[in-house]
Amino acid sequence: MLKNLKLKLVAAAALLLSSTAFAGIGNFPGDGSVGNPYELGAIGPTPTTLSALLIGTTGSAFEEYANFTIPTFSSTTGSASTLFLSLGGFVVNDINDFVVEVWDSTHPLGTTLIATFTDDGLTHSLGDLLPGQYHLDISGVLGANLGQYSVSLQALPVPEPETYAMLLAGLGLIGFSLRKRQLA
Repeated sequence: MLKNLKLKLVAAAALLLSSTAFAGIGNFPGDGSVGNPYELGAIGPTPTTLSALLIGTTGSAFEEYANFTIPTFSSTTGSASTLFLSLGGFVVNDINDFVVEVWDSTHPLGTTLIATFTDDGLTHSLGDLLPGQYHLDISGVLGANLGQYSVSLQALPVPEPETYAMLLAGLGLIGFSLRKRQLA
């Protein structure tokens, strides 16, 4: 039985090592390619997470793309992570030099780089983004024949100046009523 398992592992490893094509499989429409980027839709207060599995040759570079929309003026954040998996000292799943770039407009029309972040486990501010179309350029190098990554985006609407004016007016009325109560 153990011999059979070893034979299956060797066969699986041989198949992985013989693969030369690059393929990405994600959880959104599209395949991440130049002509068919992932379509993330509208980004809002609930985090939107793109997860993708890559299959290719160890040491091969990859670049994937994802379009998204910011519906209202929003303070936007992003984070990324990659999965490292080693079985018995054999690296099965790894991505090196992982970088996510945020560009204006849809791919490939973006001309302004807005932000760059990596898979450092931190949440990065992308700044206050105006309503409109944006895209991600996701790149790296496969450290094994498999690679897996996740990129999360979140957009929290920024209050307009009128909101702050109403807040200050309300606090002023509360202060006025408390002062009037103390004088009485």
